Amino acid sequence: MTESKKTSPLPPELITEEKEGTYLHLDRRREWRLELPLKVQIKGSHPDGRPFEENTVVENISSTGAYFGLNAVITIGTPLELSLDLPAKLTEGKKIQLILQGKVVRLEKRENEDKVQGVALQFEDEYQFVPLD
Repeated sequence: MTESKKTSPLPPELITEEKEGTYLHLDRRREWRLELPLKVQIKGSHPDGRPFEENTVVENISSTGAYFGLNAVITIGTPLELSLDLPAKLTEGKKIQLILQGKVVRLEKRENEDKVQGVALQFEDEYQFVPLD
């Protein structure tokens, strides 16, 4: 008899009523994945070492990674920093930014999109919550 690994349930604080203009979708892969458009800032370096910062929107996010569009020229293995302002609903009205570090594990060329490539970022274990007040 084999043991099956249970997928962790969606955290209750992320379950919200669907509102006009928002879309919450749960995709069962290894971890829960939310198709939730979140504005983020990405920091990293081009292959020649020049730093960049770019604002974009996460297309989906999970506990292990995120997928988003980017115009900056990067390569697989590039370390990136992703920062996002947490919704006030989750922070009791306080302004808190979540900062995650990760490495690019997949790049996809995009056509007819506002960003030239799709980026799959795998998160590292460390993260920071930074109060903005």
